[in-house]
Amino acid sequence: MKKKDLTKEKKILDATVQIIIDEGAAAISTTKVAKKVGISQSNIYLYFKDKRALLDGVYLREIGRLEETTGMKQMLDPNEAMIPRVFSYLKALYDFSLANPHSLFVIEQIKLLSRDFPDYIENLVGPNNPVAQLFETGIKAKVLRPIDRSLSMTIIFSVIRRHTENIQTGVYSENDASFAAVSRMIWDAITIVPYPDELLK
Repeated sequence: MKKKDLTKEKKILDATVQIIIDEGAAAISTTKVAKKVGISQSNIYLYFKDKRALLDGVYLREIGRLEETTGMKQMLDPNEAMIPRVFSYLKALYDFSLANPHSLFVIEQIKLLSRDFPDYIENLVGPNNPVAQLFETGIKAKVLRPIDRSLSMTIIFSVIRRHTENIQTGVYSENDASFAAVSRMIWDAITIVPYPDELLK
């Protein structure tokens, strides 16, 4: 059995991401990815058993990169108060999206492609999804609105993704629509407590 080459695995994932950016997640095929990397299709199967596993690999890599950010580490800390945790989630997602222009788009594309797979994220990430837990705890603490967490999570993710994309493509500048203004809009939509101005400092 051939030994896995981690450099090649990265190239496969990178090629998959580029195809998603250029054509959308629905366009992914192991044939197309192999051609982009310059390897045979059978080589893909050494690393990923099929297209689904390839997309899962991309999703988990992007989520893993996000979870390594300072803000996400604060959000994951159960010893932190709930309001700073929610705020740090917004800021972490915002900073990550500015620093990694296509990551949220790629994550969103894979999630959209997975609509036909019930509980896709729970099955992939596991029952201890930290963001889902944050929202459930936030609702119990009467910080977040008591609505289905998927709605609140969609508001956060979609607004930040579109906003940072607009900055990156020159639709407007960060000065025209600051993080404070955008996060305040999101905050009003998802919480039932005042915006924590002191955390902007």
